[in-house]
Amino acid sequence: QYLQRVKKEGMDISDAQFEKVTKTLIEQIDNLSDIATEFSNFAKIPKAKNEVIDLVEKLKIVEELFEANPKNKVSLHLNGIQQLWIYADREQVSSAIINLIKNGIQAIPDERNGEIDINLTKESNSAIVSVSDNGTGIREELRERMFEPNFTTKTSGMGLGLSIVKNVVDNFKGRIWYETQMDVGTTFYIEIPL
Repeated sequence: QYLQRVKKEGMDISDAQFEKVTKTLIEQIDNLSDIATEFSNFAKIPKAKNEVIDLVEKLKIVEELFEANPKNKVSLHLNGIQQLWIYADREQVSSAIINLIKNGIQAIPDERNGEIDINLTKESNSAIVSVSDNGTGIREELRERMFEPNFTTKTSGMGLGLSIVKNVVDNFKGRIWYETQMDVGTTFYIEIPL
């Protein structure tokens, strides 16, 4: 509307003003696009195509995605486990863990170098994947609502990340929980049946 008015009234607009207005427009369009994408992803979590997959291989691939990020170090600890077979949807397992890593990175204050640790352990009938960060922790009053759709502590995004992770975990009959300590960090745990 601003640009239309300028043109209609024959006013002069400096390059800097034009740049500022168009930059704001593009940012807002990107933001709307992100919101639409998040809602669409949430609305249509595809029906899980569960199959037998090697969780160790999946975790290695996920770790590689974050290798190029020098400020936030993502480390994978397999604890001597070389193969671990689970029955789940390979894409959904990846996206759940990626979501937890991204959340961890976003919880780290700007002045702090991030450390994200992915840990794999095996219990009698299940695998436990934990994702720990050294971020700000989760405030007491927010803890009960963490897995609700549209709940977010961030200034951008629609707060669908953790509810999507919860849906994925439900799809493979697993369990998700977390432990948190203020200004020390948070660990999310996913239990996956073998």
